[in-house]
Amino acid sequence: MIGVVLALISAATSGLSVVLVRKHSAGSNVFNMSLVITVVGLVVLCPLAFVSTPLSALNVEGVVLFAVSGFFSPGLVRLLYYKGMKKLGASGNAAVFAVYPLYSALFAVVLLGELLSLGNWLGIFLIVVGVVFVDLTVHSNSGSAEENVGRRSLGFPILGGVMLGVSSIIRKAALNVCNVPVFGVMVAYVFSLVLYGLFLVFSAQTRRELEFKRGFKWFWVAGVGQAVTWILAFYALSFEQVSITTPLLSIEPLFVVVFAYFFLKRVERVSFRLLGSVVVTILGVVLVTL
Repeated sequence: MIGVVLALISAATSGLSVVLVRKHSAGSNVFNMSLVITVVGLVVLCPLAFVSTPLSALNVEGVVLFAVSGFFSPGLVRLLYYKGMKKLGASGNAAVFAVYPLYSALFAVVLLGELLSLGNWLGIFLIVVGVVFVDLTVHSNSGSAEENVGRRSLGFPILGGVMLGVSSIIRKAALNVCNVPVFGVMVAYVFSLVLYGLFLVFSAQTRRELEFKRGFKWFWVAGVGQAVTWILAFYALSFEQVSITTPLLSIEPLFVVVFAYFFLKRVERVSFRLLGSVVVTILGVVLVTL
């Protein structure tokens, strides 16, 4: 039960953090947002990790797995998520991103020969319907050229969702052999910063556009929120199975829509049609993971 509660709180804090990032996203780029949020999160995580983690609980296998998961998520996933958010809006991007449990189910069918129940197939159908309606809602007032660009932008949350699905499996394997959730989040953050460091080293444009001071002023609160989100999500995974926590974490879009309605009225429009599309998508995710 405690894992369920932690997963729900994690989804809520994540939704609020996304809306806070979206509020100022027009004045920053994807790399700066991701870097600031990761650096702030690491500052929060380091003291908590060293205080709460006994050295006897650590092992090399677990640390390596946490590191690999961090390269994918939050590393690459955060870049793809915020890129999709700038293109599709907070609510639409969150709804498309949340279908990542679908990829794990399909991989299990194709690679492991697992069978899906009628409820699972119904869930897949609802996910497809929900994503289609999210797309139609987000671009209902767009011109044809802008609409095509937006539809291509669906690839960002879709690819991010695939990587998050892979990362979740690696993360659970790490917790199974090294059950230190806060330390695991810290390691994941460190190795996502390694990735961002490579961007800075090899991309002159990234260095030219780096504006950490202004980004810090806008996104530090979201950075703290994301750190709390990850800690709660890791603890939820340590208490419950992936099949239980994943659908609970994936209801984040509902919180995004609710918070966007109150905090983003000047940035994006949240309609009942979009809310309905998000609900259908999340119901599909729950059915897929049952």
